[in-house]
Amino acid sequence: MRRDKNATAQGGVPAHRTGGHTEPAGFTKRDLLLDNLLTRNRDPLDPTILAVVDPGKIRAMDCGAGLLADTEMIHEAGPTAQGWLRGVTVRQGYSVFLSDVSHLDRSDYFYESRDLLKLHCNLGGGSTISSGNDESECHPGSFSFLVQPDGSIKKEVAPPKVRSRAITMICTRDLLRDFLPGRNGLPSTILEYMRGSVAQFCHSDAPLPVPMQSIAEEMLNLRPGPMTDLMFEARALELLYMGLQQLAGWSAGPDLKPHHRRKVQQVRDLLHSTEGTSLGIGQISRAVAWNETQMMECFKQVTGMTISAYRQRLRMDEALAMLRTSQRSITEIALEAGYEHPGNFTTAFKRTFGFTPRAARSPCN
Repeated sequence: MRRDKNATAQGGVPAHRTGGHTEPAGFTKRDLLLDNLLTRNRDPLDPTILAVVDPGKIRAMDCGAGLLADTEMIHEAGPTAQGWLRGVTVRQGYSVFLSDVSHLDRSDYFYESRDLLKLHCNLGGGSTISSGNDESECHPGSFSFLVQPDGSIKKEVAPPKVRSRAITMICTRDLLRDFLPGRNGLPSTILEYMRGSVAQFCHSDAPLPVPMQSIAEEMLNLRPGPMTDLMFEARALELLYMGLQQLAGWSAGPDLKPHHRRKVQQVRDLLHSTEGTSLGIGQISRAVAWNETQMMECFKQVTGMTISAYRQRLRMDEALAMLRTSQRSITEIALEAGYEHPGNFTTAFKRTFGFTPRAARSPCN
């Protein structure tokens, strides 16, 4: 298989140069601005950063202290895509890439595998990935993992007029071994990867759990502040932990048929819609043409939550967003979330997040 000299990674940033080959048609060059001291001061760069970034393309800037210092973040500007991507090495063997890119036209990206595990939280915008004869879809609102043979090339195609928002976690085998000494319940492909290099391309996804979605959104929207570094590192480790827990859950029960996974995604999309907020379980099952009992069992197996708990978490996340971005009173937000009494709302809110609605408005929370 031919390798492009500027092969690119998921997220679309030029990766390690292999040299001596021509660029494929439609290739879009990108630069990554590593605007954080934690990553930039590592010499050499962590292999999980090099899996995505061509060292020759990094533009170091004096951005002040901190992971997310207030600097220009327009890394993507070309005929097919515009937006930004930011890379942060949280600790040795673990980096996080945050991206928000609008694809104006179809964008084709290529990158060379470096024998690492990628965990992807897709907050919006789908794409198609392939390697050789293997092809898979990255669905919006999904959590997925990817492993592939070392040195193989992955192609990613982003469709036109799509805004892609995502967080990708990249881990080394050694870090996973340290984090998961027991390795219980993980998919067989992950276990194979932890033992050594995998023999084939493997990508699998499921609906992104609401708690992971909330953390990912928070990380994408973090701004510099007194506690930002600590908050970012804590959230990055928490997201990794929850992702690994999610992977373990995929092997806990009987594997679902693709048809049932698509049905779960339909239920999830309905719960996220305006009309879905007032529908009962029976109404939801009729809307997606699915047996009520099977729907509830499959939904919990995929998301780790009941439909009622999932909907409750959505309401709490919306309330948290309103508390942080609006001047509406707590009583108004409680009513919006379906609570007639602010005291009941405060109790449910604290049970969900560990702090009160009033504390949610503190810049340090």
